[in-house]
Amino acid sequence: GYTIFGEVTDKESQKVVAKISRVSTNRMDRPDEDVVIESVEVV
Repeated sequence: GYTIFGEVTDKESQKVVAKISRVSTNRMDRPDEDVVIESVEVV
């Protein structure tokens, strides 16, 4: 398991979330290719 936390705070970030949600996945619901988040901002 894993913990999900955070908040998408602007339209540009919402575009990133939408793009991640469209990544193709295998039968175990894992991405076919790695999805890498290169940076985050803590406010």
